Amino acid sequence: MIFQYIDSLQTIADIIGAIVMFLAPLVMPIGNFMKSWITAVMGFLDQYLGSSDFTFYIIIFVILIVSAVVINIIWPGDRPGSIFSKSLEKIEEEKIEVSEEEDIIDQIKRCKDCGNPIGDSEICPLCGARN
Repeated sequence: MIFQYIDSLQTIADIIGAIVMFLAPLVMPIGNFMKSWITAVMGFLDQYLGSSDFTFYIIIFVILIVSAVVINIIWPGDRPGSIFSKSLEKIEEEKIEVSEEEDIIDQIKRCKDCGNPIGDSEICPLCGARN
């Protein structure tokens, strides 16, 4: 039983390998670029901050965490939430009220006999009745 799983895992690994090899011309330059700029930044930080001083890294970490918390409070995504979303709900309610007043369907001229929309015509094209 275990040997059957090994064959299926090998097949899955072969498929993933083929996909990665197919995408290699796209993925390799991105990976090389990421490696080069991270190496350059780390070299710059080691040169000017020293390798044993982690204060700079801790400050960056705290700034990222605090900014992520603030952003998630202000723009919570799908859940209802902040002060800003409450003001947006009021604006959306006002837009809905305006759109209900300006209902275009009620303004269309219809035939008195059959209810077919007739536009500016005096004779209904469907039943021939005069309006």
